Amino acid sequence: MTTSNLPVRNTRIIADVKCYYCGHVGGQMISRRNQPLKATDFVPRPGYKGELPRPGSRLRCERCSGPVFLEDAGSAIVPTAAVDKALARRLAARKKAA
Repeated sequence: MTTSNLPVRNTRIIADVKCYYCGHVGGQMISRRNQPLKATDFVPRPGYKGELPRPGSRLRCERCSGPVFLEDAGSAIVPTAAVDKALARRLAARKKAA
């Protein structure tokens, strides 16, 4: 399945937030595929000690305060409650048939 065939509603774009100066990865930006990125889309790595970005502020490296960029962007399908229920019904039907 290619990225262009993924359902837009459940697809998220995920990218690492990496420092230009020291190469440190401070976290990830996770957003819906059809939405612009916002400061609130930043998900810090475990143990993150920098300031969390606020609307209107620039995200900086927690180690050296250098500028950051997005790297290794990709898409992922996030299951919904309806998908989980459908999978549970299929599993129950298979167990019942066996």
